[in-house]
Amino acid sequence: MKKLKLITFLFLLFSIITIAQQKKYVSYTVKKGETIKSIAKRYDLSTRDLLRLNPDESRRPKPGTVIVVPNLNYGKTIITEAESSKKEERFYTVQPKETVFGISKKFGITIEELKAANFGLIGGLKIGMRLRIPESKKSEPLDLSNYVIHTVVKDDTFFKLTRLYEVTEAQLKQLNPELKDGLKLGMVLKIKPLSVENIKVENDAGYFVENIDISKKLNVAVMLPYQINKYTDSTRIQNFKKNNSLLTIVSDVHLGVQMAIDSLKHKGLTIQVNYYDTENSNYKLQYLVNKNDFSNVDVILGPLFFEKAHWLAKHVNAPVVAPVFSKNQTSLSAGNLIKSAPNTELLDEKLMDYLKDQYKGEDIIIINDGKAETQTKLWRTVNKFKTFDSIQNITVIKPEKGYIDSEKVGEKLNEKSINWVVLISDDTVITSSAINSLKTYIEAFNIKFIAFNKGDNFDSIDNNLLGRLNFLFPSMEYLDMDATAKNFYKSYKSKYFAYPSKYATRGFDVTYDILIRLASEGSLEEGLKAGKSQRVSSVFNYDKKLFGSFENHAVYLIQYTKELLPIIIK
Repeated sequence: MKKLKLITFLFLLFSIITIAQQKKYVSYTVKKGETIKSIAKRYDLSTRDLLRLNPDESRRPKPGTVIVVPNLNYGKTIITEAESSKKEERFYTVQPKETVFGISKKFGITIEELKAANFGLIGGLKIGMRLRIPESKKSEPLDLSNYVIHTVVKDDTFFKLTRLYEVTEAQLKQLNPELKDGLKLGMVLKIKPLSVENIKVENDAGYFVENIDISKKLNVAVMLPYQINKYTDSTRIQNFKKNNSLLTIVSDVHLGVQMAIDSLKHKGLTIQVNYYDTENSNYKLQYLVNKNDFSNVDVILGPLFFEKAHWLAKHVNAPVVAPVFSKNQTSLSAGNLIKSAPNTELLDEKLMDYLKDQYKGEDIIIINDGKAETQTKLWRTVNKFKTFDSIQNITVIKPEKGYIDSEKVGEKLNEKSINWVVLISDDTVITSSAINSLKTYIEAFNIKFIAFNKGDNFDSIDNNLLGRLNFLFPSMEYLDMDATAKNFYKSYKSKYFAYPSKYATRGFDVTYDILIRLASEGSLEEGLKAGKSQRVSSVFNYDKKLFGSFENHAVYLIQYTKELLPIIIK
């Protein structure tokens, strides 16, 4: 009788344990310092979903509070020692965001082997599905323990992965032969061997990670000079190309701003937007500040022109974003001003730092236009080159009779060395004559042509020729038609029946980046400090000056190739 009671007791105990393991939700006691957001992250939930499970709790519950969380053991099977000896009887419960490809890689089996053991996969993979894991017939499980790994998600591209992990596409394909057929959703990739230096590669790379808190409600103000009826078609606006009127620029920026806001709303974010017409008038801007209370605004996008954005930042408490570049922005600052475009000096600095790091004894030929306004830059550049280790020859060539003499260039080129030819000029004639001079010597000499920017002076230059010259230059913006850019172009054209201009793209990039940072962190300041981000054509990496503005110190370094496949170096 006692034996029967003991057996009954053990059976009930086993049943209770089994039932507990099958509970979908269990209780959790909040520890000191924990928030709903931090707990949700641990359980792979959004903050909103965890609050739905605990509707009466605040976002910062007190220590000792008992809340409901998902049971991490839900759906899992305890395998006994006897069962574990039967390798063909292994089971696995499908987790969120997993794919058939990823699971097959995890267990070192083929997709076909996994499907053959699980007829339920005919209807597709579902979260919580219990899969039978067969013994592989041809290979050992994929050893990922000694590598940085990455699971391919939507919108991943080779370009994105190489930038994120600082590896080349060739290195990725060498470690992952299956990439010969391209990236596929759910792929588990070896990125590079794991070492002490790259254990935290994502943090070391300093990339911003989107983590939208959709419970947030953003209050945004957009300030642009919408009323332009006082301008004629012949009126041109300072700091922009002469063939652009203010009406065109404002319209395009506005459409880009709207696209960004609509995109974020589609992701579940609540955004209240108020639009203000500055009329490009100091008087109207003063009127708007006097009439409206901006104390509860999370961020102000604009005004369009930097000087007005700077003035506004001095007269309101809300963060103010200057959306476009101005030559005057270096000297103007304010504690709540955000300069979304990098300073010109930063482009020069990044280029020279890169050249110094790459220098291996190349001959340096500097072509200058001889104009008074470029002599300071010429002097600075020459002195910077002189600091390079083991510096060899530095030659400066200036124009004769208004153009660069081809024979003089040829005399300075070295057949036994790589020749860095550096252009310090924005003059169209000097640029064209310098490149035409180099064209003569492309086959006979190893030339890398370098400029401090690719401006209007390059408009008439054939990119094929620049590719043959291994053209290198820094830039604030660069459009690489990857998946992100293609999706943006497709959505924009579908909505507005035209492709976006560079101002529409700029409006989208600045708006999306600022608001996603604000939605992902506790404050905009925290968001701006959260790392580097790549948008459609712009890159952002903010740093706050002491008692000054937040400044974007991210730029592109672009290297053209003979195959016209530009390489993004930084």
